[in-house]
Amino acid sequence: MFAIIGVLVLLAVAGGGTLLYGRSQLDPPAATSSAAVTITVRDGESLDTLVTDLAGHGLIRSSFWFGWYARLQGLGSKLVAGQFVLDDSMSASYVVQRLEGAPQARTRQLLLTEGLTAAQMGHRVAAAGLGITADHYMAEVAHGTFNEPFLAGRPSGASLEGFLFPDTYTVPQGSTAHDIVQMQLTDFANKAMPVLTGLSPQQLYSTVTIASIAEREAKFEVDRPLVAGVVDNRLGAGMRLQLDSTVTYGLGISGGALSAQQLAMDTPYNTYLHAGLPPTPIANPGASSINAAAHPARTADLFFVSDCSGHNHYSVTEQEHEQQIAKYLGTPCGS
Repeated sequence: MFAIIGVLVLLAVAGGGTLLYGRSQLDPPAATSSAAVTITVRDGESLDTLVTDLAGHGLIRSSFWFGWYARLQGLGSKLVAGQFVLDDSMSASYVVQRLEGAPQARTRQLLLTEGLTAAQMGHRVAAAGLGITADHYMAEVAHGTFNEPFLAGRPSGASLEGFLFPDTYTVPQGSTAHDIVQMQLTDFANKAMPVLTGLSPQQLYSTVTIASIAEREAKFEVDRPLVAGVVDNRLGAGMRLQLDSTVTYGLGISGGALSAQQLAMDTPYNTYLHAGLPPTPIANPGASSINAAAHPARTADLFFVSDCSGHNHYSVTEQEHEQQIAKYLGTPCGS
């Protein structure tokens, strides 16, 4: 009997100690604020993701105890997208109270998909309700001042085409065109540069240019390193690339079958007429295409043709290529 009572006493003491410890973990991380931190809550963001963000900024003592407390307060069902200004002198209860209130700034979601040109991104920005015109965006792309080291290999006068990383961005109200472009360049640094580390500025620029070609010439992810390999092989053999995607970019059109007249038009991007890579990237590639360009497939292929479903078919000789053209382009889709 006395043994049972002793165990119960120990459990009560341990439980009380745990609760006291947990209570202490809800205190402010610092006695006085070191600096204000702006936290962005995105549409549909989970409480776990928010807790991780708060912990990463040193705004809470314990992810476990804050998460437990926030759930107890029902915060997960009350999250509102926007920006909140917090600091490390706030207790967990005050942080929860602040996050339950109105944000200091509302945000909008901006979706910029892989393979868009800068001009196409400009139209997406203009349509997002941010109060930014396509012209404002393009002015930053062409003439804005940005100091990222990976931009050093751009030819004189070249825009930021190729480095405007495609992603879904949470943009606070009041953001400028410069702010959005800076978000894209920061995203490029975080998500593209890890696979481009070690390249010289000129090599990096060429790799991004090849990535932009792979993005436009490959509908499926499996084809991207194969397209990059064909580009490398043709460049190594001194062959012109002869790619429709570069021609359409030079003509300022979005795609579709090119006429003989269009293929004969002399622009710097006509790779039927000019050897080597086009002078700049022809789109803004995503991480998959950048990885493909950095690690192209090692094959002997020099040609490819796309069928009506978007799958590419590769060949080594021109004779094989002509046979594949007849096979895949000579048959109507669906037949």
